[in-house]
Amino acid sequence: MTWLPETATGATPIERAFGLRPELFAACRDFATIFWEQRILDPTLLELCRLRVGQMLGAEVPALSDAMRDARAALPPAKVAELAGWWKSDAFSATERACLRFAEQFVLDPAGIGDGDAAAVVAALGEPGTVAFVEVLAILDGFSRFTRFLELGDEA
Repeated sequence: MTWLPETATGATPIERAFGLRPELFAACRDFATIFWEQRILDPTLLELCRLRVGQMLGAEVPALSDAMRDARAALPPAKVAELAGWWKSDAFSATERACLRFAEQFVLDPAGIGDGDAAAVVAALGEPGTVAFVEVLAILDGFSRFTRFLELGDEA
């Protein structure tokens, strides 16, 4: 149950929340989805991180575009089922492990990201890819906290 007023309009809870500030929603949605839509990084890698950040914060960033929904559909269900314990599963590649480790620390305490963790992501994604990845994490972290704070629920 959200504390947003009933006067907020939109098809989903997040659209209703942004409906109170419509000038923000299109820009936020477009910026958030560009990484999936333009395939700046592997969309399934981004999707794993989107799901993991959501697990950690108790509020998943909604799939805001078809490209995000397609990336989610492309993930093997067994891998999604093991995501909460990814570090003890053989289902994840070295790149996925490096990015998930980095993503978790980003959510917990970005200042705690060690040089080794950063180096592993740079080795996997390259320097431009790492910049894009950190921006994606900032978006995911912010949207997850926004969704959680406004109590938008699983329908967001």
